[in-house]
Amino acid sequence: MKAFSLSRTFLVVFSALMLVFSTVSHAQAPAMNIEGTSNSILSKLDKALTLTDVQKPRLLTIITNYLRQKVNIQPLQQSNEKAYATKLNSMQNGLQTKLKAVLSQQQYADYQALKPKTFDETNVLSHLFY
Repeated sequence: MKAFSLSRTFLVVFSALMLVFSTVSHAQAPAMNIEGTSNSILSKLDKALTLTDVQKPRLLTIITNYLRQKVNIQPLQQSNEKAYATKLNSMQNGLQTKLKAVLSQQQYADYQALKPKTFDETNVLSHLFY
């Protein structure tokens, strides 16, 4: 009788653990701090591109709006990956067009050279390119 009770207890504990791990693995990533991320991106761009006082607020607005749009389409990444990729590509094209309008040709070329090879969570600029 004790063997049955132990295997039943084990089964209950095992099932509970599996439920917990399943729930944790499907949890969504924490929401991005858009303003903080935008300011970090701007700071990094300012150091790399030597932005003017006129460019900074314009770029901050462009970057912030882009990140807001990106966060808004994030649920599609799980539910409809093709729609997500299409929307993200369109948004990135729009971002590049807006950046070209604010940056000089040399600054834009230098900006493109900052693109990480792949998305890198430790490089805040990854949010603009991926």
